[in-house]
Amino acid sequence: MQEWTIRSTLFFANMGSKDLQERLTQIIEPIVNSFGLDLWGLETPNAPKGGVLRIYIDSPQGVNIDQCAELTKHINPILDIEDPIPGSYTLEVSSPGLERPFFSFEQLGPYVGERIFLKLRSPVQGRKKWRGKLLSAREMKIELETGNEDTLKVNWDEIKKIHLLYDPPQS
Repeated sequence: MQEWTIRSTLFFANMGSKDLQERLTQIIEPIVNSFGLDLWGLETPNAPKGGVLRIYIDSPQGVNIDQCAELTKHINPILDIEDPIPGSYTLEVSSPGLERPFFSFEQLGPYVGERIFLKLRSPVQGRKKWRGKLLSAREMKIELETGNEDTLKVNWDEIKKIHLLYDPPQS
């Protein structure tokens, strides 16, 4: 069995993006919570002016399209007033879906044993993209079974993107 480990050495390169995430969370989370829902995460527009602001909402009962539409009606005018994003952008409010992205380390716990995809900030064994079974999520590190009994251990801050992989039921 081969094992690879990545040690944390990188910090957020674009603190402006992190500041924007925090500001948007301050604005949006109370609105989402007032509907009895949870803010799962958000993706800010990539372009300096324009792009898509994606807001993911969730609840133990799931989320329906009417809840997404209602939240959009309430969030949009507040964002217009607060104006945290320069320029124009498109607002999308949705559930995290079957291939839910993870925005915080704490979200991973219930998904240990599930298949995930992750994209690293720096390559390991010449690869940035990995798929496999999430074996553990402890102490800000994840362990991924990558196949052939190989495992990959990664610090949370070395992960650029991570989401569930949907495996449709076999008939």
